[in-house]
Amino acid sequence: MAYTTTPTSNPQWIKVATKTFTDFSTAGATNTIASGYLLPANGVITGCQVIPTVAFSGGTIATYTISVGIASSHLKYAIATNVFTGFSLSTPNVLPGIESTSATTSITLTATATVGLLNASTAGSVDIWLLVSVLS
Repeated sequence: MAYTTTPTSNPQWIKVATKTFTDFSTAGATNTIASGYLLPANGVITGCQVIPTVAFSGGTIATYTISVGIASSHLKYAIATNVFTGFSLSTPNVLPGIESTSATTSITLTATATVGLLNASTAGSVDIWLLVSVLS
């Protein structure tokens, strides 16, 4: 699902994605996917929240985290945030700045599991929120 709310010059929270365990499923321990949100040209991200709505679990997975970033830096806006059973919100790792003054930038989500592979997950859902403004 793509969220199309357009930010203004005033910072506003935008829900940019809701993803489930099936979106990240792969026969590997790490998977980076597009969030479905394109940061507009001159867009600035000043906050990020990774909010698990259903704990991720399943198989032999010992840990499950979600990071938020861009293609060149998968941890730029949110460090590996625990979304596994017994999760707690971590402090966001936001490095504000303009990604591009002339083009949109795809925001990525990276799932990482330990012990088991991501395709062993049988449950989980997460919402991603960004605090975004656009310089005009």
